[in-house]
Amino acid sequence: MFTIIIPTHDRPLLLTRTLESLIAQTCQDFKVVIVSDTPGYLPPYQQLTQLDKRFDYVLRATGVPGPAASRNMGLAIADSEYILFLDDDDTYRPDHLAKLKARLLQDKPALLFHDFQIQHEDRTVFPPKLLSEAQKASIADVTFDSVYVRNRIPNSCIAYRSDVLRGVRNETDLIIYEDWEFLLAAMAGRELVYFDTDGVVIHKSAATAPENMRRGNSRDDKIVEVMLHLYRKHPAPNMQTRLARQALMASANIQLDLDNF
Repeated sequence: MFTIIIPTHDRPLLLTRTLESLIAQTCQDFKVVIVSDTPGYLPPYQQLTQLDKRFDYVLRATGVPGPAASRNMGLAIADSEYILFLDDDDTYRPDHLAKLKARLLQDKPALLFHDFQIQHEDRTVFPPKLLSEAQKASIADVTFDSVYVRNRIPNSCIAYRSDVLRGVRNETDLIIYEDWEFLLAAMAGRELVYFDTDGVVIHKSAATAPENMRRGNSRDDKIVEVMLHLYRKHPAPNMQTRLARQALMASANIQLDLDNF
């Protein structure tokens, strides 16, 4: 049913927690593709053996470090009906895949997105120390058109039917928003369907923590440049969306003619 693609970057302990959340799933109809862009540490063999040969562990020794190229490599070997992406520091609640499978089997939508939970933690110790109870983050108000203005859907909260991704790959030259660009490419000519479930847990540490200063996480200077690139590459589906794009830029004191959107 699922191929779960996990790009990882030198975080073996957090990856271990992610894999343990997969081992605990009540639905085991999945395989895992893990792509590491830093081959200098040992994979979590104990957890991988519990996945009963339903995994591929790929060491990506060439190319620029970052999730985009790793996700592309995972896509190249994914062969399930639905493709999911999961970051190496996030987890699933035990019944997440069971609920997702039941919903997808109803009508097999091309693109399904859902809510999530946020869990704040201190990663200076392991296992990470919880700083707050997990809280649901609802994105039920996201619409097809609104994604063309800005993206509020985490990459781990989308189920892609595999045929949708034929020819769709992550843009590896982007410093930020490569997951948004990927979603826009997959959405072209398709419907975006919402599902009311929140089984993905996005674990967050302090913004100034070392792991949050990785590639792309501190490039606020590139936000406008990259957004305008995405606006040009993925034209707005209607005039209302073009006006919404223009208004968003204007809210940041960036005045541009409508022709830019």
